[in-house]
Amino acid sequence: MKNVVLLGAGYAGLTTLKGLKKSIKAGKVKVTLVNKNAYHYDTVNLHEVSAGNILSKDICIDIKDIVVPGVDFVQDEVIKIDTEKKLVLTKKHEIDYDILVIGLGFQPETFGIEGMAENAMPISDILAAEKISRTLEENFRKYATSEEKDVKDISVIVGGTGLAGMEFLGELVHRKKELCEKYSIDEKLVKIYGLDAAPTLLPMFAKEYSDYARKFLEDNGIEIILGAGIKGATKDSFTIEVDGERKELKASTLVWTAGVRGNKLMDETFPELAKRGRLVTTQQLTVPGMEDVYVIGDCAAFIEAGQERPYPTTAQISNQMGAYVGARISGKQNGDFKYINRGVVCSLGSKDAIADAMGRKYKGFLASKTKKAIEAKAIFELTDFVTALKNQRIL
Repeated sequence: MKNVVLLGAGYAGLTTLKGLKKSIKAGKVKVTLVNKNAYHYDTVNLHEVSAGNILSKDICIDIKDIVVPGVDFVQDEVIKIDTEKKLVLTKKHEIDYDILVIGLGFQPETFGIEGMAENAMPISDILAAEKISRTLEENFRKYATSEEKDVKDISVIVGGTGLAGMEFLGELVHRKKELCEKYSIDEKLVKIYGLDAAPTLLPMFAKEYSDYARKFLEDNGIEIILGAGIKGATKDSFTIEVDGERKELKASTLVWTAGVRGNKLMDETFPELAKRGRLVTTQQLTVPGMEDVYVIGDCAAFIEAGQERPYPTTAQISNQMGAYVGARISGKQNGDFKYINRGVVCSLGSKDAIADAMGRKYKGFLASKTKKAIEAKAIFELTDFVTALKNQRIL
């Protein structure tokens, strides 16, 4: 019986686990799943929690409801991986393995920007998302109850206008209206900025669609500033440089969405192979020279044969990696991993979005429903039909 250890209960880890279920039931493998939290959360929905438009429980699934007999779930934090002794060390346990699957997820990356790590809030996990939502409302309440009425308390700066940043800005369109009504604040006084050093917005979409997203946000009072190099952050400001000129923007709510990296344990475990927490895998998603160690999800930098750059880390590729590794360990897959890009969707709140998916480009309400359908499908891929149905938010 193979002793398989899965590190991380994200998209990649749970999809691997699902692919192993038949082998577990047949007694061919024994699986230990290690995860810091007692729940899985849908990373692609963190922006909704961050804005305060949904609760954390809406995107969390208890791991005890996912694991099957034959799986040992260890809720603990991994602190070291010893590939020579084939051991995983957590804060409370020492776990041996025959096959190791590393899917430890991502961490924020601030690229050394002065003050960013200390002052801006990343959308990195459930606790971080709850902190952003809490801070946002506390600042609006502060403005409403103070005599000074400092406009920075109802100002928000989002550093980064990639998918995460744009989706969070889209959620703020609804949330600011709600908060202004709740605290009797003139919505016209609210200032929200989306900043990015890149010269173009959402380059993965055709210009017509990225222009649509920008117009949607700007029509709802959000200012997008491109070509804005972020030079530093304080507790209530970002310093940016646009066309060689420096400018300070003030806000009490500072959010960082412009950078992520893989888990720091990757650099510690594979210092010669990993960079910023990501490791360039073999075509079978293993560590070069280690056929018993797989790297999947945000920790994997997969470069397909004939290409020069790794695919970006997404829930879509994580699910496909997990399905592949589960099949490979079960003996049902002998070929190389092949990624199938099914497209991309960017939500703009709950009722609008832009989509380039399944061979079609479209925008508006239908695109927003498409995103929810994709999210429900992703849950099914890592759990089962009943769980996916229970947690879907299409209707």
